[in-house]
Amino acid sequence: MATLKTTALVVVLFHFVLDIYGLSSDDTCRERLDNLEKLLANLNEKFENHQTDNTKVDAMFKIIQDENSYLKSRLKSLEEIVLTSNRRTEKLEAKIADLESSNWFLKSRLTTANTNYRFDNKYSSTLLGNLKMDDSQKKNTTIGSSTAHGNEMKIQRQTAMVKRKISQLENKPSASKEKRPPTGIRSTSFPDGAAFSAYMSDDVAEISKDFTIHFDTIITNIGNHYNKHTGAFTAPQHGVYVFTWNFYCNPGGYIKSQLVVNSNVVGAMLTNTQGASNIRSHTGIVVVEVNQGDVVFVRTHPTNIHLGNLLSSPGWRSSFNGWKLY
Repeated sequence: MATLKTTALVVVLFHFVLDIYGLSSDDTCRERLDNLEKLLANLNEKFENHQTDNTKVDAMFKIIQDENSYLKSRLKSLEEIVLTSNRRTEKLEAKIADLESSNWFLKSRLTTANTNYRFDNKYSSTLLGNLKMDDSQKKNTTIGSSTAHGNEMKIQRQTAMVKRKISQLENKPSASKEKRPPTGIRSTSFPDGAAFSAYMSDDVAEISKDFTIHFDTIITNIGNHYNKHTGAFTAPQHGVYVFTWNFYCNPGGYIKSQLVVNSNVVGAMLTNTQGASNIRSHTGIVVVEVNQGDVVFVRTHPTNIHLGNLLSSPGWRSSFNGWKLY
């Protein structure tokens, strides 16, 4: 646009010089000046139209920027919703696994109780039959004083044994009314205990982001509250718990991990072997208050990248441990 204006000005000056030196007639100069003025008017009009178009383009660009910002915020909200849904799904899967384990345990206890009850009834019937037989033999047989005394003592012992057994059966609660622990191992030593220790049975190659680690080999699981299929521990009751996790990484790699309660990160650890010539191990420990039903698990960082493999072998074990402090 500036070039057009400059050209028009040069043309005007040229004709003005011609007019001064008499190289053109007055009418011709006026016509040319009129044409130049019209040309300048057209150029100004085009320049104004161009400015108007630029204003419209700027307005459209602003609208597109606003829509882009809205779509980005919406996408972030959807990602958070999906992440929350995944956490809830893992929590539900852990609860389902615990319920299945509890159901299997209760069925086995019920079967054992019914078997014991039938055995006790059969044993009592046998003792009562023996007692009646001994009474009949005592009435129909004449025995010497020493022999009679021995049989009488035998009968008294059997009678006392039968009475004790019958009393135990009468006082023993039925299998349906017996109070059982909700899940896991029944232990008189740990009535309210909760402790577990598990490790990975094999390496995990090319570990990804936001990956829940499954420590699939269980060493200790008092209360059966750790689920090896989901890698999650479900708190049986409110209290203060201690959790530790240990990672091994191959040389030149690094893994960022987190300890999560439901969807809240309560601990973080960097296992870094860059610059090392051999594998290295790091351990994280967290003391945290949790509520009944809370799900605790170890995952890789959801956004940061990871390099290398998570190692676990008979010589070194990547593990996850926890216990109720009080």
